[in-house]
Amino acid sequence: MEEQKVIQELEQSQQPLLHWLGEITVATDQEQKQAEDLLISARYALKQATEKRMELTRPLDEAKKRIIDLFKPYVLRLEQGIDAVNSALVKYHNKKRIEAEAARLTAFAEEAARIRAAQGTGEIIEPLQLPVQDPVPSTSRAHLGSVSYQEDFEVQIVVPDLVPRDLCEPSMPRIRARVKSGVTDIPGVVISRKYITATRQAGGRVK
Repeated sequence: MEEQKVIQELEQSQQPLLHWLGEITVATDQEQKQAEDLLISARYALKQATEKRMELTRPLDEAKKRIIDLFKPYVLRLEQGIDAVNSALVKYHNKKRIEAEAARLTAFAEEAARIRAAQGTGEIIEPLQLPVQDPVPSTSRAHLGSVSYQEDFEVQIVVPDLVPRDLCEPSMPRIRARVKSGVTDIPGVVISRKYITATRQAGGRVK
């Protein structure tokens, strides 16, 4: 291969330099001058090697760029489509969660009203089996696999001076860790709930 030939020629031409580079000591003025000559020679050899390497890789870089540019419009359409579908799904999932939570709270309110009414009449009633957890599943089975809706938080630092000192510079990783621990009221920080999706093809990996 051409590349192998080039590096062999470079190494062979610089064998004396490579030998002395491994045995350097500086204890006298003469050795200082010798080391300085070695330094100058080594840096020039490095410059030569870098130029040769770039000469050999330049066609590869240009070919890589052509391929990337060729794929770019198609990949961009896919990325934009994925963003649009993802946004619509997250919006609908969030809507279902809000509706389910509203229905759950309504059921609790109605049950509380029924119990209060029964207490007024002395009637004995059996409590209803009300839903305790959100009935909207976090994973949805599709025809080609599944989509998981993972809860996350959008964190924005709006007033850095108000952020507690133990979370400063402010440190976003520390703030996120605090939020994930359940603390969502942090001075100087706006925190909003969001969902991100993870997909799994049938028999495949999570993406």
